[in-house]
Amino acid sequence: MKVIYAGYSKTGTKSMAAVFREFGYNTYDFLEKNRYLGKDWERILKQGGTVEDFRRMYEGVDAVVDGPCFIYWEEIMDAYPDVKIIISIRDEATWLPALKKQIDSLATDPLYVLMQVLSFSGWKYFHGMSIAGHAILGSTLKWPWSTFKYNPTVWKRKYRNHNSYVLHKAPKDQLLVFNFKDGWGPICEFLGEKVPDKPFPHANIAASTMRDSMENHPIMKGMLREAMFTLGVITLIGAYGGYKVYQNPASIRGWINAAMTRFKFW
Repeated sequence: MKVIYAGYSKTGTKSMAAVFREFGYNTYDFLEKNRYLGKDWERILKQGGTVEDFRRMYEGVDAVVDGPCFIYWEEIMDAYPDVKIIISIRDEATWLPALKKQIDSLATDPLYVLMQVLSFSGWKYFHGMSIAGHAILGSTLKWPWSTFKYNPTVWKRKYRNHNSYVLHKAPKDQLLVFNFKDGWGPICEFLGEKVPDKPFPHANIAASTMRDSMENHPIMKGMLREAMFTLGVITLIGAYGGYKVYQNPASIRGWINAAMTRFKFW
């Protein structure tokens, strides 16, 4: 493990993941943690974990970003004592509405909701999202179309406490407090990497991360393929059922009468 991005959600996590991948790091963002380590994180968040757990889970991983890792950066550091920590602290006045916008955009995106309802992998993703949300925001999701309960008092308190704890507890020689306006320089110097000959990445602009992931990320694209397959099967069954009714309209009346009699609706 080389580096942990300990910045809270909506403080540049997707941009930082792009930075780490540009360096060639095997990077686990939320999607990777959810897919490959979902059962481990569920157990840890419900029952607790050990140094050995984190060492096993992240063997061969170079960088981690986003929840729930940024909250448990210290536990990961216990497993990998030489790991470096990067944090960026966004002003609350812009961070809070940005986080709410991100969450609201997910619950109102029909394709995103459909993916979780019609895909087994998507349902597992939803379950992991709900558990992680409880650790990050103090609330859970009941259904894929639900939103985390907006509680600015709790969210701001969690944000402040997290940032203060990182600044206080992380070893100063292993910590970089990063401003995204500074670009490649500070990160490359901190991690010992060459400055890439390309603009510094700025991902998830205007809460676009999920649509970007559905178009480009192999895990999310796999969930969508599952959902589209399920939808296709349902459509075929519905079409076949409709065709059979069209051929024999009286049969539907017979089914209805049998059901009404069986369940004593009259």
